[in-house]
Amino acid sequence: MLNRRERCENATNCRIHGTWKTATIRTRDERGDGTKMTRRDGLMLITAMAGFFLLGRLVSVLYPHLKQELQPILAHAIVLNADPTCNPAGKTCMAKDAALTLTLRLGDPTQPLTAFPVQVDLGGKDASKAEKVTVSFTMLDMDMGFNHFNLRQQADKTWRGQAILPVCSAGRRDWQVTVAVTGETPYVGEFHLLTGF
Repeated sequence: MLNRRERCENATNCRIHGTWKTATIRTRDERGDGTKMTRRDGLMLITAMAGFFLLGRLVSVLYPHLKQELQPILAHAIVLNADPTCNPAGKTCMAKDAALTLTLRLGDPTQPLTAFPVQVDLGGKDASKAEKVTVSFTMLDMDMGFNHFNLRQQADKTWRGQAILPVCSAGRRDWQVTVAVTGETPYVGEFHLLTGF
């Protein structure tokens, strides 16, 4: 015969020594490690899954609009091409013309799913006219989503921020990095990045 405490442990709510106790609700889905999923854990799991689903839907709806928003900036910009053999991961790469010198340096290692620092330096007569600097990462012939990051100007006049890249399902590591400088005269710097694994 079960004593009062054992009977209470097998019930949802019970009374021991004049106070009500709520026992863990046992499910048929008990894990082998002895832990049990409570109703609250189940609700939290369902809420998290619904949140991720809604976030995915929101990104899929907004992505085309955000992509189109960038096109006018790129369409009228002066394009500066860096040396395609210069990999900005851990070193400085440069793109320039007579009015602007744009240098890019990324943290090392630069690898997917890990945040890394981004630094852009501007020089030349148009450097002081820059109002906004952004960096975007794309892959040739591969839709890798919206990888666009705003940089902030620092006291030393450099533009800095952080970026994080997704994993390419095809195993590719070659990225095109576009640095967009918005100002009186818009500029776009094109760089080539090879990430680590």
